[in-house]
Amino acid sequence: MKYIKFEFRFNKDNFKENFFQKLLIRIVFLLFPKANPDYEDKINNAVYWLLELDENDGFPTREIGLNKDYKSILKMPYKKNYGYWIDSNMTYMDFIERFHAESIESEFFNKKWNELV
Repeated sequence: MKYIKFEFRFNKDNFKENFFQKLLIRIVFLLFPKANPDYEDKINNAVYWLLELDENDGFPTREIGLNKDYKSILKMPYKKNYGYWIDSNMTYMDFIERFHAESIESEFFNKKWNELV
């Protein structure tokens, strides 16, 4: 496994929707279950991300979101939560190139993973 860390903050205020787009989004959320029900409201608070990536294909297998103080605030997949980056088609090289991700030790990743129960 490979382990990386990068800074990325999703800000949905950057996305302006008109009335019909907002209505459609609400309908979709009512009809389909959330991918991350326990963490949906915390994803926007994640500033730093730690990823565990498969050694062979480079796709994320586990992810941790940290707040600005490096405190673990979400981990996925976990219980009913599927994942944020896991749901993308991004690989190790994509994270390196797009976010200037840097390598971290597996011990650091696992320590942060175990902060949340």
